[in-house]
Amino acid sequence: MNAAKKIRKLIESGAAEGDVAVLVDLARSLETGVPFQLSQLNALDMRNFDLAMELIADWRFDHHIPARRKLTDVIMNLHEESAAESVDLAPVAERIEAADKAE
Repeated sequence: MNAAKKIRKLIESGAAEGDVAVLVDLARSLETGVPFQLSQLNALDMRNFDLAMELIADWRFDHHIPARRKLTDVIMNLHEESAAESVDLAPVAERIEAADKAE
């Protein structure tokens, strides 16, 4: 199994959130060109560090492009879900209630 597929499986299983977050950031950086702090790799356990190195090598040499595409789709969906979850609608609801009472 290639690195992109392994990371996608880790994301889907919900395992080891801290390490998976670093791997997701790395994959997002490779795909989009956004900066990635290499110091994050030091926090990974050895197995996931090796997986990160494998992902970099695969990306560098354009290996496993379909698996990379699937991983990118999963990562982008995660980003959209986290953005939707971070929107706090409580203040909006309070303003609507206050406006209704004022009328």
